[in-house]
Amino acid sequence: MRTNVRCSDTNGSAYKAGPFYICTLVEISNMDTILVPVDFSPASRTASSYAAALAKASKARLILFHAYMMPTPVTEVPYVMISVNELQTENEQMIRREAAVLHENFGIEVESQVQIGMPSDEITLAALESKADMIVIGMRGAGGLDKLIGNTSASVVRKAKTPVLVVPHNAIFKPVNQIVYASDFSYSSSLNLFRPLLEIADMFQALLHVVNIRKAATIGNTEKEMQSKSMISGLLGSVKHEFTIITDESITHGINNYVDQHDVQMLVMVAHKHTFFERLFSRIHTTEMAYQTKIPLLVLHDG
Repeated sequence: MRTNVRCSDTNGSAYKAGPFYICTLVEISNMDTILVPVDFSPASRTASSYAAALAKASKARLILFHAYMMPTPVTEVPYVMISVNELQTENEQMIRREAAVLHENFGIEVESQVQIGMPSDEITLAALESKADMIVIGMRGAGGLDKLIGNTSASVVRKAKTPVLVVPHNAIFKPVNQIVYASDFSYSSSLNLFRPLLEIADMFQALLHVVNIRKAATIGNTEKEMQSKSMISGLLGSVKHEFTIITDESITHGINNYVDQHDVQMLVMVAHKHTFFERLFSRIHTTEMAYQTKIPLLVLHDG
């Protein structure tokens, strides 16, 4: 556990008193629990390997979780139905094998759970019940959000209150030395919202790039932007960070271009209800963003 200077009020929102921040010494602990939904696909195994490396670095508890539904007949041709017990046993055997491989490759203890039910609902519930600090889930395919990272992954990103780290199917874990946080400077932030980001940045002593993409160039900073930057800086405290404003007609192109130019290992965005997140992750933007993103995407939720 480390200590870090954070400037915030009792609700975790950064603020100023006169010309100065009111600052306190805040303990920033490493992640305790990481939950990894698995479906035994290559993309799932990539995500679980990434999560295992992250768990080893943070000394976190790692839980593999698989949710399944009973197969529904789609034909009138008779066939032998498998029982719930048989399906449960089969899935438990498969997930234990996955856990054993991770234990052997990373030298960490790995727990496993199997549950029948709607996958996205069961994953969200499992994260809450296990008090997971983060859900790490795989991305696969191509196309819009639902096709790209699968219906289950997309639903988890939308439903979960827990931070979700979406890992591309070909991602390889690297120390997270450079992080991009994409912000439009229009929302209040809090310590609780930023905590997963702060933990990762603190763990790897990363440089955090706070990047704003806008379609039209503006001269100078508006009062709202200055307040937002002050708020973010107050919350980040001693985490190394810098602000960058980029003019680009495409949000996704602007972010991805910046990521490529700065050898970034993680992209962070906040899921604001019915606002920036939905505009950014509309079908138009998501197809481009998710398809081109080659690094893990950490989604934080503010409501």
